[in-house]
Formats: sequence, C-alpha cells, structure tokens
Amino acid sequence: MTGDGRIRGAASEPIALHPGVSAREAARVAEAEKRAWKRVRALKIFYTHMMIYVVVNFVLIPFDLFTPGGPWFYWPLLGWGLCLGVHAAQTYEKLPWFTRDWEQRKVQELMQEIIRRQQR
Repeated sequence: MTGDGRIRGAASEPIALHPGVSAREAARVAEAEKRAWKRVRALKIFYTHMMIYVVVNFVLIPFDLFTPGGPWFYWPLLGWGLCLGVHAAQTYEKLPWFTRDWEQRKVQELMQEIIRRQQR
C-alpha cells in the first residue's frame, strides 16, 4: 500500500518487476554449496587423520629404536598407513562405491534390470 491508503499497482501505476534467480537455480546453488561443505569437512577430517599419523609415528620410531628388543615400529606404521591410504582413497573419491552419486547410479541400474526381467 502507498502512504495515502491506495494499493500499489491499481489503475495505471506500473509495477517494477526485477528479474531474479529462479527457484530451480537457487536450489541448484544450495545443493552445490551443501556438497562443497560436505567435501570440505571430509578433507579436514582426512588432513587431521594424516597429521595424527605423522606425529604418532614420529614419536614411535625413536621410542622403538632406543628401547631394547627387536624393531616393531613398522607394524603400526604399515597397518595404520594402510588405513590412512583407504581413508585417502575414500576422501578423494577413488573408490567407486564411496562416491556421492554411486548409490543413485546403482539404484537406477537395478531398477532397469528389474523392469527388463518383468517384461520378459
């Protein structure tokens, strides 16, 4: 309403329309931002894991070398290193079943297979 009680747009007063972002585009941007935040959190967790691995093994190696007995530092180094490698592959989406769209693609594939079987 205007200050004098009249409704805007009544009679011949033009209404200014401003082009904006469509709802579909806004949803697409929101989804991209959501995925980006998820990826950043995954990278942060991986980098933290890698840093802990380096620090702990940096302490274990001298500890093992200066204590009596045979060397054992390579067991946690290798075992944990293997787990860190799997974590890296998952974080950087190198394992196909850990990618964000794998489930969706697999569901589509299985649905098509079920439909083909029903049509026979």
